[in-house]
Amino acid sequence: MLDKQRLRTFVLGGAVGALVGILLAPRSGRELRGTLSNKAGEARERGRETYFGAQEQMRDRLAEVREGSRQSPEVVDLGGSTPEEEATPRPYLRDVSKDVVGDAEADAERSEELRRKVRETRERLRGQEGGDPGQER
Repeated sequence: MLDKQRLRTFVLGGAVGALVGILLAPRSGRELRGTLSNKAGEARERGRETYFGAQEQMRDRLAEVREGSRQSPEVVDLGGSTPEEEATPRPYLRDVSKDVVGDAEADAERSEELRRKVRETRERLRGQEGGDPGQER
């Protein structure tokens, strides 16, 4: 009995809600559907504009990147390369030291120190390559 009572209450509430909705609706169903359709069309058009705007920005940025890659960057040779190493392609480093403003002498000392450390590291790695395979790197 309790389930039948709940079902009746539910159906009656649904019917009353539909009746109140129809009586108090500010527009007819046709007008409401037309309004919803117009708003959906406007949202779709805004989405298309946003999409095409983003697509144009990406094309512009891609063109800028392509033009930038055509310009040859300055290349720094760190020295110490052997003929065997020259056979394999190596990535080149761009000299960014010109972009940094500071004391030229201190920069030169730091650069020389870094070059020295790179040479030492290379020598140490070359020594390990020829050593025992069980040796730690």
